[in-house]
Amino acid sequence: MSCLCCIQGLLSYTEAQEECSKGACRPLTGNLLVGRSEQLTASSTCGLGGAQKYCILSYLEGEQKCFICDSRFPYDPHTPSNSHTIENAITSFEPDREKKWWQSENGLDHVSIRLDLEALFQFSHLVLTFKTFQPAAMLVERSTDYGYTWKEVKYFAKDCATSFPNITSGQAQGVGDVVCDSRYSDVEPSIGGEVVLKVLDPSFEIDDPYSPYIQDLVTLTNLRINFTKLHTLGDTLLGKRQNDSLDKYYYALYEMVVRESCFCNGHASECGPTQRVRGDVFSPPGTVHGQCVCQRNTDGPNCERCKDFFQDAPWRPAVGPSDSACRACHCNSHSDHCHFNMTTYLASGGHSGGVCDGCRHNTEGQHCDRCRPLFYRDPLKPISDPHACIPCECDPDGTLLGGICVTHSDSDLGTVAGQCLCKENVEGAKCDRCKPNHYNLSATNPLGCQSCDCNPLGSLPPLTCDVDTGMLSLQVGYWGLESHLHGCSPCDCDTGGAYSNVCSPKDGQCNCRPHITGRSCTEPAPGHFFAPLNFYLYEAEEATPLQGLAPLGSLNFGQLPVVPIVLREPVPGMPVMWTGPGFARVLQGAGLRFTVENIAFSMDFGVAIRYETQSTAAWAVWVVVSPARGSKHCTSKTLQLKPQRFALPAASRIVPLPTPICLEPDVRYSIDVYFSQPLEGELQAHSHILVDSVSITEPCGFFLSSLFSYKWDNRSLYLLSQCPN
Repeated sequence: MSCLCCIQGLLSYTEAQEECSKGACRPLTGNLLVGRSEQLTASSTCGLGGAQKYCILSYLEGEQKCFICDSRFPYDPHTPSNSHTIENAITSFEPDREKKWWQSENGLDHVSIRLDLEALFQFSHLVLTFKTFQPAAMLVERSTDYGYTWKEVKYFAKDCATSFPNITSGQAQGVGDVVCDSRYSDVEPSIGGEVVLKVLDPSFEIDDPYSPYIQDLVTLTNLRINFTKLHTLGDTLLGKRQNDSLDKYYYALYEMVVRESCFCNGHASECGPTQRVRGDVFSPPGTVHGQCVCQRNTDGPNCERCKDFFQDAPWRPAVGPSDSACRACHCNSHSDHCHFNMTTYLASGGHSGGVCDGCRHNTEGQHCDRCRPLFYRDPLKPISDPHACIPCECDPDGTLLGGICVTHSDSDLGTVAGQCLCKENVEGAKCDRCKPNHYNLSATNPLGCQSCDCNPLGSLPPLTCDVDTGMLSLQVGYWGLESHLHGCSPCDCDTGGAYSNVCSPKDGQCNCRPHITGRSCTEPAPGHFFAPLNFYLYEAEEATPLQGLAPLGSLNFGQLPVVPIVLREPVPGMPVMWTGPGFARVLQGAGLRFTVENIAFSMDFGVAIRYETQSTAAWAVWVVVSPARGSKHCTSKTLQLKPQRFALPAASRIVPLPTPICLEPDVRYSIDVYFSQPLEGELQAHSHILVDSVSITEPCGFFLSSLFSYKWDNRSLYLLSQCPN
């Protein structure tokens, strides 16, 4: 009664899986009507409104020729049933199958059966097995947009020219030709006749089954069978029509098979239920579901697109041995989203078309493989490292493009990752300073800095000026460029009256100590005077060399070091900055012993050291006074029992001890001074300092109140700093 088993052998699930692993694959085909009784409808069914009589033409079994159709209740296989609703045509493999069929109302030529699906399926075969005569004329239609539009698949008629005059009859000439077939529309057989429709004629070879044209032929969401003419065996033509003459003419189907498979573009071997399935609540065995279980990184109801992060190649259906799998985008672990760009794909020669979206970790580019502007690639880290891009350290005012640096090293171009691209008049690793003879670094200046406008009277190549103001920068310790014929003059600051020998480059004014005035700080301020003070001066040229800081045991150079004498001759017109014939040249770690035995009376004395450094680094000194014994004046409170350590700045020439020392008459004292340089760090054995002398003076508070300023000689110690507050 059915040729279902003749149409196509069923593949096992394992075979389908193996086929999918090798190339194009598809889910198993089956009868789409199974499990979809609610989605199958007929425009006419006998007995829906109540019992109706129908007769069977030439019925030879028994004397009864007419019967009752009552389809108000479903068919029940366990009781005698006269119900003939459309779901009876769905294959159920029940015993006594011939007792179950669908039947239309009597005498109606135009009757249709419609199947509405929940997804897009691939249509293969349609088989109709009739209980009565096959229709004299019928046509099959399909829809791919859920019933909005319809396309004819094939026509069937006993007389094609009469029933469908505009349709070509006979054999199709090519795939997709819509023709009228007269092979399945005769009056014989009167029972069990079939109409078979194969969507793709096997006589035609198909090169690409997934071409848009072929897919348009075989896919559908809806199927409609239109019966347009009954076989009436001439009753109506002979004019013998009576009230019951058509009771024996109607359409009746034992079985309807719509053989299809879930349509997955060759990327799935099985399908599952869709979320919007409208069929039976419980799907019976053999149900063909419509939701593809997509493989090869494809997605969608029909595997018709690539998954979100698998957009490196264009989506394609799987054909033959090619699986056409979707490829993952290459975003170097900096993004989880990408999109396909055909222009990029073609430009790469078909290698890569995935463009990463939302690159993280300061990266950018098609594959998140470049550092964003203002960042550069760390050569020690792979590009996939979240810290592969490092911020540029370029001054935006001095660099081209607002602080952008070279993103990666290129030996051909001679560039290094992180290198700042300086403007023409800017230099430095960070492009943060003007080149010599330039000033005023500015973001608005396309050259970065402007040229200095130096006075030619004091300018010799290379010219230099203040990097901010553009003014000519004089050497520290000189002044008077405009006032002297031969350029700048040295500052003439009194060592005792000024803080240092640095003066104003414009007028030579020195930075005077309190209550002292004059350009060179040599005059007392109004209401103040210079008081003559007693003092003792001990030249370094006459001191005894020491071999190191013997009392502390930190250094030991063996024999006593040689202390050369450096003589110094006065220069006419220049101030004398030393006492005695010159200086003692003392090496790093050595010392000098000054003998003091001419103290006139007991008191607290201030001690100062005169020197000249030979480098820009500061020196450190230790001062040890011995013996330290008490008397009526020199109590234990004022005795200097411990060595005093303090610094000798490179910019100074005379430094007082932080605290005074108590000395008495008729005692022979040794003042040992040890020199070391640098103040912090490793020792440098060949460094030396020029020591001028040690002076011992009476503190200012011994004779006068602390309101006065004092100094001895014109180049001596300023004593106010030693006075108690």
